[in-house]
Amino acid sequence: QQAPYYYPNTGYQQAPQNTPQAPPYPQQPMQSVQPYAPMPKQAPSYAQAQPTSMNPPKPPTSTGTKVFIIILCALLAAMIVGFGVYIATTQNKKSSSQNSPYSFSIPGNGDNGGSEYGFDPYSFNQNGGSFTDVEDSITLIADNGETQKRDDDNPDSVGKPDENAKNITLEELPKDKDDAKYTTQTAYDAVIDSVVTVVCYKDKITDNSADIVAQGSGAIISSDGYLITNAHVIGNSRVYAVNIVLNNGDKHQAKIVGYDSWTDLAVLKIDAKDLKPVTFGDSETIKIGDDVIAVGSPGGEKFQNTLTKGVISAVDRELAVNKNVRYIQSDAAISPGSSGGPLCNIYGQVIGVTTAKAVAENFESMSFSIPSATVEQIVGDLMHYGYVKGRTRIGFSGKEIGEGEIAGAPAGVLVSSIDESGSLAGTKLKEGDIITELDGKTITSFQDIYDVLDDHKPDDKITVKAKRASN
Repeated sequence: QQAPYYYPNTGYQQAPQNTPQAPPYPQQPMQSVQPYAPMPKQAPSYAQAQPTSMNPPKPPTSTGTKVFIIILCALLAAMIVGFGVYIATTQNKKSSSQNSPYSFSIPGNGDNGGSEYGFDPYSFNQNGGSFTDVEDSITLIADNGETQKRDDDNPDSVGKPDENAKNITLEELPKDKDDAKYTTQTAYDAVIDSVVTVVCYKDKITDNSADIVAQGSGAIISSDGYLITNAHVIGNSRVYAVNIVLNNGDKHQAKIVGYDSWTDLAVLKIDAKDLKPVTFGDSETIKIGDDVIAVGSPGGEKFQNTLTKGVISAVDRELAVNKNVRYIQSDAAISPGSSGGPLCNIYGQVIGVTTAKAVAENFESMSFSIPSATVEQIVGDLMHYGYVKGRTRIGFSGKEIGEGEIAGAPAGVLVSSIDESGSLAGTKLKEGDIITELDGKTITSFQDIYDVLDDHKPDDKITVKAKRASN
């Protein structure tokens, strides 16, 4: 069973029912030992005595003083235990607060999602009614970016793609890569002026910290103001007002040019010139054991420019939260707010974008980054078109439904609205149906749908199965 993962900016994933245990250590054979032989008797040896202090002895502590000290120690111990219980309780609440990396708190929507979906998906079948099977064949359509448009998009956050924007390039390692001059400090110095803090507000940018709904990290990729971060930092949408805090403290409101939920990448743009962009290295050349640093804002702007160090632990990792990316695994520590920051090699080249970490009692120091080779493939399309070309889509809005979340209903994705030009239009499926199977594969989340779509191209025909409440 896999470890749970969470996106550091949005909370913890639900822990598995059976946490994997470390394998038992194999028994080692008994090694031969020399027989015990007593040491020969010798006269005791004494070190030369040191002079003792000539100060007079202190008078004994009074009984009242002893009682006071004992009471003070007891009070301190109680405070420490109480604080520990509070921290543990707080962490437990956080760990159960979110059970999907794609379930984001969208401004203006209630907990039940009613305002987002046009009707309350919990308003039917609450008394455990039965469900009937629905099945039909659908034709997949090309994703032209329509899936990113929302009625509640923030006009101040909608950016325009530019087909003339220059994509990032992956650089080779320095010719003097073996020179001892390359250290953690030189790597940090090379990248720090290009790392930013991403601060998201519900409606508009204010000076009130209570209006902040999310914070993350990012990196400057062009001198004229293009930036990258994680899509989950901006809520996989353009509804937030986004403020960018540069390393020197300057602040700029950002436009969201494009984002890609499949790979968790987003491109932003600020109105600024003469910025220092990061240099990208080629993630295809990294090796297990290479030194790396992660730079970002764990905890938000308050801890901006934080550096953590580690090594490459593994490459080509597949995670349950997103099977569309093969991640770089490292032991560089990341925390909420680190999302979207750069993972760099010892030469200060960005080889990945930090995005997730494993969280479980028996798992430590397992963080994951999107490889720079993947970033290069995705970011160009986001800059030029605002979306990734060549993707397929079905054309509906929905909500993930957990097992038992609706009485009597199976886990799946509830269809809340159908695009008139989408694949479901004119089929047997209706709003309120719960999609449970697509192309023969079980569907319990949007990620499952992405995995199916990733194997197909526009105009492919696939079968969809769903459950419908019998009212």
